[in-house]
Amino acid sequence: MRFFVTGIGGFAGVHLAEHLLAAGHEVSGLVTGEPERPRLRALAARYPHFAPGRLARADVTDRVALERALAANVPDGVFHLAGLAFAPRAEVDPARAFAVNVMGTIELLAAVERAAPRSRVLVVGSSDAYGVISPDDLPITEDTSLRPVSVYGCSKAAADMVAFQRWWAAGTAVIRARAFNHTGPGQRSEFVCSDFARQIARIEAGATPPVVRVGNLSAVRDFSDVRDVVRGYTMLWEHGRPGEAYNLCSGVGTSIADIAATLGAESRCKVQWVEEQGRLRPHEIPAIVGSATRAGALGWTPTIPLAQTLRDLLDDWRRLIAG
Repeated sequence: MRFFVTGIGGFAGVHLAEHLLAAGHEVSGLVTGEPERPRLRALAARYPHFAPGRLARADVTDRVALERALAANVPDGVFHLAGLAFAPRAEVDPARAFAVNVMGTIELLAAVERAAPRSRVLVVGSSDAYGVISPDDLPITEDTSLRPVSVYGCSKAAADMVAFQRWWAAGTAVIRARAFNHTGPGQRSEFVCSDFARQIARIEAGATPPVVRVGNLSAVRDFSDVRDVVRGYTMLWEHGRPGEAYNLCSGVGTSIADIAATLGAESRCKVQWVEEQGRLRPHEIPAIVGSATRAGALGWTPTIPLAQTLRDLLDDWRRLIAG
């Protein structure tokens, strides 16, 4: 089959492309900036029929470019991953966050309806759309109210509703994924697990003193491996019901302190953990844990233990820092 992936050069996008290529599918997509990125080049080395240089290069808000790319590739399915994904960056530039996350979804779905109307579309959202969560709300189901409090969460909630509206109004075959925290090899160091792993790898390489700088370690989040999550995306695309939303999560709450402890145990040298005021987020929600019962009914369940995910993440940073 043929698939088109927006955000194919991003963290989850590369893992999704690899998963689809390994299954024998044709994969194309949309990138912003330079398509010849190291992880995409590595994919091309393993799958010679995949050519990063032929990926469409455009902003996701450019409907004309999207229509052109979709018409050229005639995909059976579209995975919409493109977006501004780092919450603090969205707070700094809310206009850009809404332009990319909301208008990008509007333009992508409009382009699909014109250029690839038979395609099924998976729009990837975020658990941040749920927003204010109390202990009585746990575990979070798809019926939990969306009460976003961050700019990023608001933009993802709006994109989620855009996807629902296009299914309702136009009958577009859109399935919504609400992904909870996920990590693994290739994640940028802006995100907590990858940040800790990078700091440890730099300490091991002698590039910095043995101090890992951290924020709030008491927060509890629901972590999955990105490789499990992209497998969930393909399962939702294939078996999900258009118009429906599906959580992708482990259903297990893990504190940031536990993440630190697991990575610390994997470290090749002793490290000290130091809290920095600048890394603390105001109004942080204490615990966010989801239920993936609905996705589980379709046959999806996470299989990679978090300890293995963190080990692979640390090894990835070790390779990158070693050059």
